[in-house]
Amino acid sequence: MKAFLAAGAAAAIAFSAPAISAELVTNGSFETGNLSGWTYANVGGGTAPVVIAYNQAGNYPVGAFGEAIPTDVGGGNYAVYFSSDTANPDSLSQMVNVVAGQTYDLSFDYYVPQNGYNNPYDASLSFLIDGVQAGSTLTTGSPGGNTPPKTWEHFATTYTAATTGAVDLSLQFHGLGSTAADFAVDKVSMTAVPEPATWAMMILGLGVIGVSARRRRVEPSFA
Repeated sequence: MKAFLAAGAAAAIAFSAPAISAELVTNGSFETGNLSGWTYANVGGGTAPVVIAYNQAGNYPVGAFGEAIPTDVGGGNYAVYFSSDTANPDSLSQMVNVVAGQTYDLSFDYYVPQNGYNNPYDASLSFLIDGVQAGSTLTTGSPGGNTPPKTWEHFATTYTAATTGAVDLSLQFHGLGSTAADFAVDKVSMTAVPEPATWAMMILGLGVIGVSARRRRVEPSFA
């Protein structure tokens, strides 16, 4: 009986783990040090997004125009840096596979450098799925932006797939004037939201394992 319960618990965890932890975005933390896995498109001119290292004060394209970007709260070595005064827009995208009816968590961390924030014009950043905006648009700059400078922030929203297959996931950046604000972005993520039945199975499996372990600790042994 114990063996059966343990096997059932292991199966529950094995079946539920992919739904809980599967990351759909390739190189979402840019730890390759480049844009591997991403496709760049520019329809408005200006400078392209680049991957930069944290805590160094290099100029574009290796840094944020002399301002060192502090490490994201979750660690890592790199972020992608969007800075293009005439970008209308710049975008980074990749194809990810989704399942109809499944809901997904979308998120990324973002940081606004002070020197870009001080520029006369704002900039905006949006998350798009097949060209349709997911969540709100982030804006920054002086005086009209809604994102403060010099602090890591977290963007999160959800998306429910209408069909099964590949969709285009993209970050789209607009520089809204000749000298505009900028963004650093890290930890771009898209993961499936576990169904209630999956959570119940996971909890049941962990509970069975815990009870089994407790029984093993209290069972007497005979020489």
